Amino acid sequence: MKRATISGMIVDAATGEATDPVNVLLQSPSRRTMYGYTTSRADGSYTLEWQGTADTLLVTVTGFNIAPQSKRILARTQRVDFSVSHADLKIREVTVKAPPVERRSDTLSYTVSKYADVADRSIGDVLRKMPGIEVSKAGEVKYNGKTINKFYIEGLDMLGGRYGIATNNIQAKDIARVEVYENHQPIKALKKLVDTDRAALNLRLKESAKGTWSGTMQLGGGYKPAMWSGELTAMYFGRRFQTLDTYKTNNTGDDVSRELKSLYGGLDEASTLLGVHAPTVPSLDERRYLDNNIHTVSLNSITKLRKELELTANAQYHHDYRLAEGSSTTTHHLPDAAPLDIRERISTARRTDRTSVDLQLQSNAEKRYLQEKLSFAGRWDRDFGRVFNDADRVDQRFRLPHVSVRNTFRSIRRTGRQALSFNSETDYETQPTQLRIVPMLYPDVFDDPEAVSGALQRLDSRRFRTRNSAFTSWIVGRWSFTLNAALNAQIEWMRSSLAPIDGQGAAADAASPHRNDIYWRRADLILGPSLRYGVGDRFSVSLYVPVDLLTLRSEDRVRNRTERSRDAIFTPSLSLQSNLTYNLKATARASYYEAIGGLYDNYAGYVMTDYRQITSKQGPLSRNRTQNYSVSLSYGNAIRALFGSIDASYRRTRRNLMYGVTYEGSLSRIEAVERDNSSHGYDLRASVSKRFDGISTTFNLSGGFSRTWSEVMRQGELLSTQYDGATAALGFNTRFTRAVKLDYEASYARSKSRFEGTALRPIDVVRQNAAVDFIVRKKFICRIGGEHYYNAAIGGSDRNMFFLDASLTYKSRRVEYSVEGRNLADVGTFRSASQSDITDYLYTYRLRPASVLFKIKFSLR
Repeated sequence: MKRATISGMIVDAATGEATDPVNVLLQSPSRRTMYGYTTSRADGSYTLEWQGTADTLLVTVTGFNIAPQSKRILARTQRVDFSVSHADLKIREVTVKAPPVERRSDTLSYTVSKYADVADRSIGDVLRKMPGIEVSKAGEVKYNGKTINKFYIEGLDMLGGRYGIATNNIQAKDIARVEVYENHQPIKALKKLVDTDRAALNLRLKESAKGTWSGTMQLGGGYKPAMWSGELTAMYFGRRFQTLDTYKTNNTGDDVSRELKSLYGGLDEASTLLGVHAPTVPSLDERRYLDNNIHTVSLNSITKLRKELELTANAQYHHDYRLAEGSSTTTHHLPDAAPLDIRERISTARRTDRTSVDLQLQSNAEKRYLQEKLSFAGRWDRDFGRVFNDADRVDQRFRLPHVSVRNTFRSIRRTGRQALSFNSETDYETQPTQLRIVPMLYPDVFDDPEAVSGALQRLDSRRFRTRNSAFTSWIVGRWSFTLNAALNAQIEWMRSSLAPIDGQGAAADAASPHRNDIYWRRADLILGPSLRYGVGDRFSVSLYVPVDLLTLRSEDRVRNRTERSRDAIFTPSLSLQSNLTYNLKATARASYYEAIGGLYDNYAGYVMTDYRQITSKQGPLSRNRTQNYSVSLSYGNAIRALFGSIDASYRRTRRNLMYGVTYEGSLSRIEAVERDNSSHGYDLRASVSKRFDGISTTFNLSGGFSRTWSEVMRQGELLSTQYDGATAALGFNTRFTRAVKLDYEASYARSKSRFEGTALRPIDVVRQNAAVDFIVRKKFICRIGGEHYYNAAIGGSDRNMFFLDASLTYKSRRVEYSVEGRNLADVGTFRSASQSDITDYLYTYRLRPASVLFKIKFSLR
């Protein structure tokens, strides 16, 4: 197999200056085989990559009013320049049809009009039809099974990770093309220094949607119960300024807050140990069960101050009040004893208020990158829960205020073949929580159980973190060398108390066994080189060998105990990327890392995490040593509209601690036990996606299998477990005629647990969704949809559950009327079963009743 890079310049023969962009084709001399094509750049240059077995190639230049010109060359890397002349082009009458998807080097371009139809509202509806692309209900986008690392609108990243706002609100009619940038490095100064196997997505607008305000307004109302729905969106996409703003409210079960979630990741938010015991959420469309009252506001803008300098501002707020009701039977399989069944009827009410504000200044040039970002986030939760455990009634009240401030700074300087970088990320969080339980079903945990009517758990945590790193890199030929250094610090405080409540509702002082006052401090000095070898865009291998000089100090001020630890931890990683062919790419990774337990992994005083669970993790610092290995193949053929991927991974973790569970009736005590143990497992996944343009059909097929071996401790005994999970899914959307279209999805999942040679009954679950649209004169759309859910572990008629929906929509140029009927079969409860290591779960959940909702939607442009 030969490889070659063909590059050169295309100039005007009359002036000697670069021509306007023209097409450059790489073909066989007979012109029967197309090896590749591209468009010349603004400066007249072009580059084509080729691999194959041919000895000679044909390079052809064509363009509007350009006389075609071809050159026959040997199949080797070389420079081929063209001097072209103008020629008047006479066209009688032609119809130009854009291909559904085309490839130019690492960029795929999907033509939206080839996938969209009159029933599509947002661009997310169209993305789901494109081969190789997956879109979740929250708007998260995956390409060939991997989440994207950037989402652009006309090349600008306005939403900063909350791109679900775009996929769910930008109208499909305003988008001309969707571009996918494979192996996308979003920081220009790091190209050819830091590799990535993630793709980015860019929306290209139609000319009519650029530089003009647009938006929609929707009002709706319905019954059973009384329902409302309202939405208002406004957006503007110009060359130097973009904005996308929304307000949404409803009590129809539509969780519009999901699109406000950041999908890029970053520093994790502090977790909470406490919470109200709530019903298990069904694996159904949330509109079937969610009893909500939600309001969301999202304000987003980006301004180009200079060519490469951008100012981004994002603000989000949402208020939600949710009710839930259900029941459950939890079966714990115990060693040498009959299974323990815990039966509960549960109802909860949660009020949530969340807000976030981000302000970012960024310059992303090829020689200099600069980022300064300031973020504020607040969350205020108030939960109430009621549990009927056999004959006992327990009331739960939980309060969670959480506030955080974060600053991110990053600077990269690139000079020729050398780069220098500095990064700093600092945040502070405070989170005082409180859980009140009345009555306390297990008063024996206190010294005077006769005087106890309830319990009050307080837990106040604060955390300060700073992560700072720098590196310098040199490129020498195909090699790049990097020296890395990082200095990280983390300081945390945790104060907790579990106090009894007397008959008058007053909380007493907590005894020492039920108190924690811990000051925890950690510092890391990380040093290490990295080495990269690359051959253009075809192959690269990277090795990173850092050493972490860690210092940790934990002070338990209740027990006057101090622990110190100093370690040198090696965490090497190796990665490889290769473009095996023009369409086939391979990635392999291997890594090793050690995790030292945090504050919540080491405390001696008991903490009541919910009404029937108490934990104490007294013991040495936890240490987890993990090896990860993965390999993946991805295939993307634009000409055949065929995409697919295969992924395999293996992991192995060794631990020095176990968290044993002891059941005393329905009360579970979780305590740390010093004992070496391990777990290991593997995952296999595959997917394929194909577009049949002749019949307007996109077909998706995927499957996977995973197996995990681990050890658990129950009632003081060590048990070896094995858990298997298998999945398969298929889906397609097709248009039988211009008036009839069908969407269908089906998935299968099987879970199976085994412990100490005893196999639990496997659980098979099948889920199907289908919807048929009947379109009349592109104005009337009648949709009939259904959902089928099968769970083999459920007995009786609930093993198979069916749901029916229908809607009728009338669309004019700017106004859309719709009436929607949900759960027309009036299914009242949902029953399901699931399985973990050695525990079975059977639960029911109250669903929303049959309802009718009328909506009217106005387009403001």
